[in-house]
Amino acid sequence: MLDRKDRSPDLAEFVIQGINKDGTPFRPSNWGERLSDMLSTTGHDGRIVYSSYLRPMVIQGIPSVVVRFSLETADPHAFELVRQFVASNHLTVRAGRSRVDAGATGLFPTISMERRSPKNNGW
Repeated sequence: MLDRKDRSPDLAEFVIQGINKDGTPFRPSNWGERLSDMLSTTGHDGRIVYSSYLRPMVIQGIPSVVVRFSLETADPHAFELVRQFVASNHLTVRAGRSRVDAGATGLFPTISMERRSPKNNGW
């Protein structure tokens, strides 16, 4: 899936799951945050702001990282680091959302550095 020839043109993203190919959980447990820190910034309030290209999430109870395919165009080196991380740690990868579901427009998905507002989220 990480190779262009294996991708569906309708996909906007893929999901790296915290499960090795042999079915065991990947350790350390905060691997997703560590990987996502590669493209994160710090907001004015000192909180981490993850890039919309690379985000840690827990999906169906599994620590995961969602990666937008447009990262390959925006930062080829970072995309290659992600590919190497997946390969060297024998992690499971699955398809993510389609371009329509992810809000993609044109050739590549729309990328935004959205920021949650404390007043809207009850922080």
